[in-house]
Amino acid sequence: MRGDGRVALVTGLPGGIGGASVEALGAAGWAVAPRTDRERELSVDLTHSNDVTELVGLVLGRLGRLDLVVSCPAAFALAPVDVHSVDDWWRVIDANLGGSFRLARATAPHLLTTGGSLVFVSSEWALTGWAGATAYCASMAGLVGLTKALARELAPHVRVNAVAPGIVDSPQLAVDAESAGLSEDEIKRQYAETAPLRRIAAPAEIAATILFLASDDASYYTGQVLSPNGGRTRA
Repeated sequence: MRGDGRVALVTGLPGGIGGASVEALGAAGWAVAPRTDRERELSVDLTHSNDVTELVGLVLGRLGRLDLVVSCPAAFALAPVDVHSVDDWWRVIDANLGGSFRLARATAPHLLTTGGSLVFVSSEWALTGWAGATAYCASMAGLVGLTKALARELAPHVRVNAVAPGIVDSPQLAVDAESAGLSEDEIKRQYAETAPLRRIAAPAEIAATILFLASDDASYYTGQVLSPNGGRTRA
């Protein structure tokens, strides 16, 4: 699964799947960009096309090529459908689905040149739904559709796949806990009880799936959705 110096661009929160993916890819020999250095931390808003264009230009300027793009969107909200504001609903959709589309739109020409791949991080909830999470579930389901459409559009030169994890020990759980009026430890315990493996996932476990999809070992995978979820979803 070694990258051997190929260049990966990963978006996402430092403490979640995105951060774990940066570590896993770096350890496997990928050049992961943009790196956070001592001088400044790069922050990009994927809801703005100009920011995305600037980001891609920065990566190409520093490293000269692009072989892998991993989009780990993290906008999340919980609210009953009859009280969830329309503006906030669209905020989640635009951040997760719109941002991933903008990233794909800006990077596809470069991935076509290198024969690279795209990996979108969706969610198990895209496949099962979850009460009170209409915006999040809709955006994650949209990523599944985007994956399958781009897999056909960019074939045979670019592979496009998705990961739809179950519950992950990530910063998003703070929103779940607040909405339920529970501590984060309690929400984690309750979620763990719903999985046959009786635990939630570590971000590194999801990153391992992303690393596989990015590797040559997954050379015949495109348009696929892998769901590491501890057995929660079995059909």
